[in-house]
Amino acid sequence: MYNRGYTRYSFAYGGNNGRSPSVYSSVERSGWRPGSRFSTGGGSTLYSNGYDYPDGGGVSSWSRPGGRTSSSTTSVGRFHFNGPRATSSAGGSGSYYKPSGGSGFNWWGTSTNTGRRPQRPGNSFELKPVSDGPLKLTNIDFLTAENGREHHTDEFEEHNVVRRGQPFSVELHFEKKYDEGEDTLQVELHFGDNPLPNKGTLQRMPVGKSLEKGKWSAALESSEGGYAKVKITTPPDAIVGKFHVVIETTSDGKTFRSRKTDDNTVVILFNPWVKEDMTYIDDEAQLDEYVLNEHGYQYYGTSRRIGQRPWNFGQFEPKILDVCLRLLDRSKMKAESRGDPVQVSRIVSKMVNSSDDGGVLTGNWSGNYAGGRSPTAWNGSVEILRQYYERNRPVCYGQCWVFSGVMTTVLRCLGIPARSVTNFDSAHDTDVSMTIDNYMDENLRNIDGGDSVWNFHVWNEAWMARPDLPEGYGGWQAVDATPQETSDGVYCCGPCPISAVKNGHVYLPYDTKFVFAEVNADKVYWLVDRRKNLRKLRVAKNAIGAKMSTKAVGSNAREDLTENYKYTEGSDQERVAVRTAVSHGLKPNTYDDVIENEDVEFDIHADDEVFIGENIHVTLTMNNTSSEPRHVTAHLTARAMYYTGVPAHDIGDLEKDVTIPPNGEETVEMTYTPSEYLDQLVDQAIVKVHAMAHVDNTGQVYSGQDDFRLMSPELTVRAPAKMTVGEQVTAEIEFTNPLDVTLSMVEFHIEGPGLQKPKKISHTPIKPGETVRVMERMTPRKPGKKTIMASFTSNKLTQVTGELDVTVS
Repeated sequence: MYNRGYTRYSFAYGGNNGRSPSVYSSVERSGWRPGSRFSTGGGSTLYSNGYDYPDGGGVSSWSRPGGRTSSSTTSVGRFHFNGPRATSSAGGSGSYYKPSGGSGFNWWGTSTNTGRRPQRPGNSFELKPVSDGPLKLTNIDFLTAENGREHHTDEFEEHNVVRRGQPFSVELHFEKKYDEGEDTLQVELHFGDNPLPNKGTLQRMPVGKSLEKGKWSAALESSEGGYAKVKITTPPDAIVGKFHVVIETTSDGKTFRSRKTDDNTVVILFNPWVKEDMTYIDDEAQLDEYVLNEHGYQYYGTSRRIGQRPWNFGQFEPKILDVCLRLLDRSKMKAESRGDPVQVSRIVSKMVNSSDDGGVLTGNWSGNYAGGRSPTAWNGSVEILRQYYERNRPVCYGQCWVFSGVMTTVLRCLGIPARSVTNFDSAHDTDVSMTIDNYMDENLRNIDGGDSVWNFHVWNEAWMARPDLPEGYGGWQAVDATPQETSDGVYCCGPCPISAVKNGHVYLPYDTKFVFAEVNADKVYWLVDRRKNLRKLRVAKNAIGAKMSTKAVGSNAREDLTENYKYTEGSDQERVAVRTAVSHGLKPNTYDDVIENEDVEFDIHADDEVFIGENIHVTLTMNNTSSEPRHVTAHLTARAMYYTGVPAHDIGDLEKDVTIPPNGEETVEMTYTPSEYLDQLVDQAIVKVHAMAHVDNTGQVYSGQDDFRLMSPELTVRAPAKMTVGEQVTAEIEFTNPLDVTLSMVEFHIEGPGLQKPKKISHTPIKPGETVRVMERMTPRKPGKKTIMASFTSNKLTQVTGELDVTVS
C-alpha cells in the first residue's frame, strides 16, 4: 500500500527502433524489478525498485547518497525531479516523463499519483520506505580497496581478504530504505560445511551502535536511503579461513535472510600488525619483509662457498590463497585449531610434502627426475602451487630448498611471518643421541653408522608467541617441511623454539632434539675393533652448524643467524648447552671417555674458488708436535656427493706413506682435472675429500673431510629498468657455455611476481664457448619494485641463475 502524499516512481529502459534493451539484467541486479511493458517508440519494460517518493515532476537523473551521479545501473539513492513531461502511450494511471538529452537507448520515468499536489520541479527529496514487505538485501559491497589498504591485503587480486583482530567495513544494499530506528540487522559469519556456535564456526553479531574490542561484533557506521555501512570486528584469535557472510533483517515484524553465495564470502587471515595476535611483530620493516615481500633468496653450497639463488614466493599471485586454504581443509585439522599459528604451522609443514595426506611436493634425491622436473629448475613457489591446485595431485620433484620456498609462501599468504633459513654442515641425527657418530674399522674404512651431515639444509622460521610453553620461548620457531624423520607418526617438524635450541632445552616441543642436532651436535669419530668394541678417536666440536643464512630485511644481502641458534663455538655457554642436550639423548655418557694424547695435527683443505671446468687441488697438511719422528700412512679419497651427504660417484683416491721429522711438517697433495670429475658430478656439483691417517708410532688415528662446491656461471638478464602496467616489454636472457663439451637437454625458466607467469623455454644444444640469447615478452600487471628471475638447466650444468630488478609504474 502506498503512503499518502507520495508517488512511486519507476524507470523504463527502451531501445530505439524497437531494439531490445541490452542491460536489463544489470538493471535488475541493481535492485530494479521488471513490471508491465509500455511503448516509448521502441519496446520497453517498466522497472521499479519499490520505493515511494514525495509527489513531484518528471525524472531526469538520479544519484547515490553523497552526490555520485549515475545514468545506468546503480541502485537509487535520490531522485531529482526536473524533467519535461512527455506523452504517455501506455494505459493506466500516471504520467510519463522523458529525460532530456542522450542518444541510443532512452530512459523514461513514470509516476503514480497518490493524492497530493506535485511539488515544484527542481527539488531533491529523500527516499521513503514502503512498509509492505521485509527489508531485502540486494548486494553486499565488501569495500575491497578500502579494507585492503587498512589490512595490508590490497595485493590479493581475488577474494575479499581481511586480517583478524581489526575492524573492516561492508556496505549493505537494500530494496528499500533502511530505517535505523525501526529495522534491525544481524551479521552472521559461517565457516565450513556445518557451522556451529560452540565450535566457533558460526558467529552471530547483532548490528549495534559500537564495537566490542577483541570480540565478534558489528556496529552501524552510517546509513542513507537504501544503504547501510556496517563495521565488523573479529577477535585476534579468530579461526583463519573463508567465511560465508549472511545478513538477517527484521522490518515491521518480517524477517529476511540472505543466502550463502560464493560472492558473499570473506577470508580472514592472521594479523601480525595487531598486538593481541600471536603472530604480532612490532617492526614495520620486518612485516614488509616477512609477510609482504614476494621475492627472496635461497642459499646453498658449502659453508666456505655459499651460493645464492632468487626465489619467487609470490604469495599474492592469483590462486595461491585458494590453494593455501585448500591445504588446511585437506589436512582435516580441527576448525577450532585454525586460529593457532603453532598448530597451523605444524600442519603446513606436513602438507607441503606429499608423504602424508596427499601434500604438495614429492621429494626426490636420486638424481633421476624422469616424470617430473629437476628441483634445481624451479624458480619459485607459484608454478608448484598452481600445478598442485589444478591437477589435484603432488608435484614432482622437490628438495629441501624447494620445500622451504613453498612453505614460506604458504605461511606468508596466511599471515604468519616467515623466512627461509639455510644451515650449512647440517647434521641428520638418526638415533636421537644428539651426536653425529662416524665409525671406521681397523683398516680405516668407513662403516655406515646411519648419521649423516648435509652440506646444507634449508628449513623455515615462523614468528609467533608460544603460550603453550614457559615464558621466553616465543619469537622465531623452526619449522621444516622436508620429509626426513616422522614426528607424532607423520612427516613434519616444528614449530621448535630457537631459544630452546640455543640453550640445549631439547625436552620442549616440537622436535627440538632433532633441530638441536642439526645445528650444534658434536661430531664423534669411533674406531670399531674386531670384537665390536668402540674406541673414541676424536670429537669435532665445531663441525656441525655454520653460516646459518637468510635474506636480510630490506636488502638483497645475506644475514647470518648462527648466534640465534648457538653460543660461540667452544665457549663455556656453548659447551653447557651441548652437554645439557646430550644428557637428554640416547647416549648420555658420550663425554665420559678420555681421548689419549695426540701429537700429530692434521688439516685437510681444498681451494675455495673453483669453477666447473677448472682443476681441483686438495692438500693434507700434517704437523708433528713431538720431539720424535712420526711415520704416517695417509689415505685420501675424492667423491662427487649429493648435498645430503650421500656419495654419488668416486673421482679418485691416493694412498701415501710419509715420515714427519720432529716438530716438522709434511703435505700430501692431489689434483683432479675436468676430464676426471665432470662426468661424475651431480646436481649441486659438490665434491667431498675424505682423509684418513694412521700414526704407526703411537696408534693415533685421524679422520677428517672437506667439502666444496664447484661454482657455476651466471645468467645475464636484460630488460627496461622502468616499465608501465599494461605495456608490453621484452626481456633477454643470455648464457655462455664455459665447458669444453656440448650442453644438451637445455631449458630456460623465467618468471616474476606481477610481471610474468612461470614459463619454460626449451633450447637446442649449446656448443663449447657458444653464447645464446632467449627473448621473452611480458606485460606488467602490478606497480612497484619487481624482479625478473631466470634459471638454466642442462645435462652437465644446473643451478645456473640470474635476476634483474625493475620498477613498474
